[in-house]
Amino acid sequence: MTPLATQFVASFRRAIEAEKAALRQDSSAYEVALEGGRPLSEMTQGEFTFYAFQLPRPSERVTPGVSCSLREPSGLEVAVTVAQLSGNELVLRSEVRLHIREGAYRLLFVPWFLYDEMHQALEHVPFPEMALRAFGKQPVERQPLPAPEFEFQLNSTQQAAVRLALESQLSVIWGPPGTGKTTTLAQLIALLVGQQRRVLITSTTHAALDQVLARLRDTRGLQELFDRHQVLQLGSSGHDCCLDEVVQATQSGAHTMLGRSRPRLEGLLRMHAELLPLLQKAQVAAAQAHQLDLFAEAPGVLEVRELTPLLGPERAARWSSLEAQAQCNLLQRLCGRLEALKMGWRLRARSARTTLASGQQQAVEDSRILLTTLANSYVSPLLKEQHFDSVVVEEAGMALLPAIYLAAGRARHQVVLVGDPQQLPAILASRDGYAQQAMGRNIFAVLGERPERVMLDVQYRMHPVIGELVSRLFYQGGLRHQPPAQAEAIAAEAPFPGEALVVVDLAGQARTDPGDYSRYNPESAHRAVALARESAAQGRSVAVIAPYRKQVQRIQQLLQDDPLVDCATVHRFQGHERDVVILDITDAPPLDPGVLLAGRGANSSSANLLNVSLSRARGKLILIAPVDYVRRRAAGTVLAQVLEWALQHGTCRA
Repeated sequence: MTPLATQFVASFRRAIEAEKAALRQDSSAYEVALEGGRPLSEMTQGEFTFYAFQLPRPSERVTPGVSCSLREPSGLEVAVTVAQLSGNELVLRSEVRLHIREGAYRLLFVPWFLYDEMHQALEHVPFPEMALRAFGKQPVERQPLPAPEFEFQLNSTQQAAVRLALESQLSVIWGPPGTGKTTTLAQLIALLVGQQRRVLITSTTHAALDQVLARLRDTRGLQELFDRHQVLQLGSSGHDCCLDEVVQATQSGAHTMLGRSRPRLEGLLRMHAELLPLLQKAQVAAAQAHQLDLFAEAPGVLEVRELTPLLGPERAARWSSLEAQAQCNLLQRLCGRLEALKMGWRLRARSARTTLASGQQQAVEDSRILLTTLANSYVSPLLKEQHFDSVVVEEAGMALLPAIYLAAGRARHQVVLVGDPQQLPAILASRDGYAQQAMGRNIFAVLGERPERVMLDVQYRMHPVIGELVSRLFYQGGLRHQPPAQAEAIAAEAPFPGEALVVVDLAGQARTDPGDYSRYNPESAHRAVALARESAAQGRSVAVIAPYRKQVQRIQQLLQDDPLVDCATVHRFQGHERDVVILDITDAPPLDPGVLLAGRGANSSSANLLNVSLSRARGKLILIAPVDYVRRRAAGTVLAQVLEWALQHGTCRA
């Protein structure tokens, strides 16, 4: 490791320790609910016992090799390790024998366990020079190539971004909202694969990877890789290329055998459990009869009704007429056959599990395009020794800097950073200045202005009025607009027919409850719900965004799970879009404006929050805000600038 790489790693580790210290002050563990639960009698390994559970929903924290705790229904917590994960079946390894019973089981993870894994992964970075290059600390070479042939119809900046990424060791694709970033990525990856490159695509969230994967699926140039099961996603996937589905396709025999072995073993175990008390009863009866009279035949002790559940009516009738010793002998032979059958099916199941486990590693080894979250990239044992020709970091602006360093350090030839510096950054629990600087900054801020950066400048999502608001306030007017035809159709509908941008000037009162700093505003909550229902009645998808948890909870209660309306804070909607967006700023007298939306400057966190909120809308954007209050008490803030622009170029309603 070079001195500079050593310095980087030391800096990251110091920041990680500061973040862990902040997290330790919150004693609550992250919980993952489990369903089912059964011992795996076919799996043994020294002193360890194994148990299978079902995961109701995927979680990036549940990764093979990770240590955690299992909370039993009684409240007892047992240390376990995630041994295997196949689809939604989870296998846990324990040093303590568990007695599985009815009730709720949960996996518990300490909040800082991902940072422990990150700290350890920093010890072994395969290509530290590439990792440093991703931070602008090494010279970047560019090798000109012949003009590529594009499958997709790309605009000029999209084409420039693809060409740069193909030719350069480092490239930055700046993709403002709605500028076709995913389409550009799909075209780039198809061309990289055509150059015989092996590609890792990673991001902070499964949702972002799912969007990329869906676009890759529609790329003709990649169809052969999908057919050969060489596109692989570790984690959730709506396609036939998640790890479990690929292993099923490539190891179908082992998967079928494991499926057959489970019910067979369960049936044999049930029979054995039913047989043992009958055998004990027959043995006692035979011994007593033998002691009482060595010359008389001992009558059978087991009756038809006892034997029928185990043997069926015909065999039960025959066996019930036999003497006790004969019953005992037959039951002992049956017990021996059951033991032999159990052993046979255990061996088959164990062999199938071993084959599937090696099949998982083989599927990773054979992949040409691999998608996984940044956390999984350094936690999963399947990826420990994996290197790639090209690494693409999607939503790079949201990623922790050490995670980007680790991902870039897997690249032999090139790193592509994709994202938008004007959207939401990573969130740290620590307020330590060093941690914020070394770990929580946006990678785009670290790199600054560079010749290896291309900004996509045509947005295809938003109505031109909404798009121009976003462009003027957050991208210095650098976006052009080619909205979809449906944008005008959405704007033409209720509420406020014919208007794409509306300010609802609503007087209300912002409140807090004792001991809780989160705000709510009953008047604006009711108005937001009424407008959302009016939009949903047109068959449109609606997002209601509020900056405060308490306001979101209040609106959700009023909505009563309307399937066309989602309500959340802005972080939930990054990477998504809706036909109609209603932004309820919540702030109102008598309180001063909160820090969430009332920041100053285009680079403030408030600007990022507002940018993401506004740019989710396709055809209609409604801002609920007390206009006079914002003008008087939030003058000069980004929120005030947004409101004034909307009043000048949109319409105001009471």
